[in-house]
Amino acid sequence: MDPITTLKTAFQGLRANKLRSFLTTLGVIIGVGTVISMVSIIEGMNRYVYKVLGSIGANVIYVQKFQWQIQIGSRRSRSELREIAKRPDLTYEDALALAELPSVEMTAPVQPFWGNYKIRYRTRSLEIQNLVGTTPEYLPLSGYELDRGRNLTETDVTFKRQVAILGRYQVENLFKEEDPLNKEIQIGSYRFVVIGILKERGQLLGNNLDDVVIIPFTTAQKLFSRPRRHLWMRAFLSTRILVKGAEGVPLEQTMRDVEALLRARRGLRFDQENNFALNTQEMLLEAYRKLPSGIFLAMIGIASLALIVGGIGIMNIMLVSVTERTREIGIRMAVGAKRRDILLQFLLEAVALTSLGGLIGVFMGFSIAKVVDILTPLP
Repeated sequence: MDPITTLKTAFQGLRANKLRSFLTTLGVIIGVGTVISMVSIIEGMNRYVYKVLGSIGANVIYVQKFQWQIQIGSRRSRSELREIAKRPDLTYEDALALAELPSVEMTAPVQPFWGNYKIRYRTRSLEIQNLVGTTPEYLPLSGYELDRGRNLTETDVTFKRQVAILGRYQVENLFKEEDPLNKEIQIGSYRFVVIGILKERGQLLGNNLDDVVIIPFTTAQKLFSRPRRHLWMRAFLSTRILVKGAEGVPLEQTMRDVEALLRARRGLRFDQENNFALNTQEMLLEAYRKLPSGIFLAMIGIASLALIVGGIGIMNIMLVSVTERTREIGIRMAVGAKRRDILLQFLLEAVALTSLGGLIGVFMGFSIAKVVDILTPLP
């Protein structure tokens, strides 16, 4: 038998059992499609997280009372929380002093708030997830960009003006089709004027980055500062400072300069530990890398099992096919077919099944990835 005749015979055998052939390839289709879609989604998630974290800037330092936790699933003990809460808060004056360092390009003090703060416009209201008091330098340091309107100014901060910049979430849910600029809103019991609208940023690990309201730092302290009764609030909701290193200065040098200045301002002796912490974007990336690696391996492992099961299914069906076609095999050998011709015929049938299933699985995997790309922020 020449190769073309062998190939034709193999396809005739498959055509004679269409349903069985389809069910046999189904396992391969699901296995290949699952592996490709899983890998695509994982890669998309990685790219999205790196893009969002990268927008913060590789040379931005977060000066806070506490060190970011890198260990996934770990929780701070009550004694650790007490120690952090007792540390002196960072101040607006600290931010101004850090901005004078030659290795620092700019700084932005940030006062986060937590609680049932509501933003109202006419009859509509929303709870604010992220109310931030800060200075004009916050936008370029945090990765947010203005879509329309203007940024905060030093005059806004100096005179404690009641002005606000809104995230896309507030704009879409409060104003619907109206233009928010220069409209009067209410935050808590205080009236503010909308001066700017931020560009959309999407979500990161379940957090809506567009649910944010930015107001002047001094206004926030004047209107919303109140005693923090809970231990975790005193530990985690104090003022933090964003510091951007000067162009061409290594990040490590900027961190050393920031550390030295804060130690001097706080009167710490050489044998005393820092009562503040310096955090960087690289720490976030390191935490993220530790978070998904085990999960991703498990996901790909489960998907690969589906592929293995599909392969075993084809092997099983081909063995059944050989058993069923003993008479056919005998007739072929009686008229001159060799063992290798019979072997080649069944191998070609198996190759045809796996190749067809593989191609359909590849198409299915890419289709699933494209649907995820369209319906979610993941690329």
